[in-house]
Amino acid sequence: MAERNAAGLPGPPSTARRIWAQLRLSTSFYLGIGAPSMRRAYPGCRVRAAAGYTTDLVRRVVEFYRGGAAAAGDRVEEINFRSAAVALADADERFFVKQFARRHLLHDVERSLGCSRADRAWRAAHLLPRLGVLTPRAVGTALAETKGETRIEYVITEWLDGAIPYHERLRAAATGIVRLRLLREFAGHVRRWNDRGIYLRDLVTNVLTRETPEGLEYWLTDLDQFHPLRRLTRRRLVHQMAQFARWSGPLNTQEAAEIAASYLGARSHSARETIEQVLLTTPPAE
Repeated sequence: MAERNAAGLPGPPSTARRIWAQLRLSTSFYLGIGAPSMRRAYPGCRVRAAAGYTTDLVRRVVEFYRGGAAAAGDRVEEINFRSAAVALADADERFFVKQFARRHLLHDVERSLGCSRADRAWRAAHLLPRLGVLTPRAVGTALAETKGETRIEYVITEWLDGAIPYHERLRAAATGIVRLRLLREFAGHVRRWNDRGIYLRDLVTNVLTRETPEGLEYWLTDLDQFHPLRRLTRRRLVHQMAQFARWSGPLNTQEAAEIAASYLGARSHSARETIEQVLLTTPPAE
């Protein structure tokens, strides 16, 4: 835990602490510690299920998502071209399904090494909660073949009721105190994730927020991009902050300073001026 000053802000990020956190994180991640590896083969489909779920349930969710037979009350709500919310009537809950099609030989190599995008999401979903990071609970994965013998991987997680993407919540917030609080809170969460060795290239749009009696929760999603050995260099920090500005809408000088302070702490830091400049000059996304 970073030391805090009188203002309640953490001290400057420690490179040594991050490297040590990444070493511990990557060891657990690549050894698959805590992530069930059980697989069961069905005709044209290999399935893996998390504790509390069955391989039959995972197979049924995938088959229904792919256009299989549906029972009364089953429904699928498409989110985009490769993900959807699936509800099975007898399961009494909704699931988030995301697919990863094979595009080139590298995907086969990654899969053979246990590091495909589905494998990364599966391991990260089991590992991150042990670090105090909120992420939707893993349900299962599947590796299925299409009629053209193309292999497609699927990741199934629990659905977060009432969750809203961070950038949508921020853009809907009124200007002033509410918006500034959201900016500061998120910058602090980004700092804590980075200090734990967690870096996602596409960060802002992969964070869900949910209101609770204790306050706003921040959930990391789309963990297929998770690479524990990806060190947070200055270039990647700038990319991260550019995303912040792109999805937050236009930022003013005070907001840029508050974000930099929440991330870097109150003391002097060599990256402060760079971060503030990136936040102020990056054009917002359409």
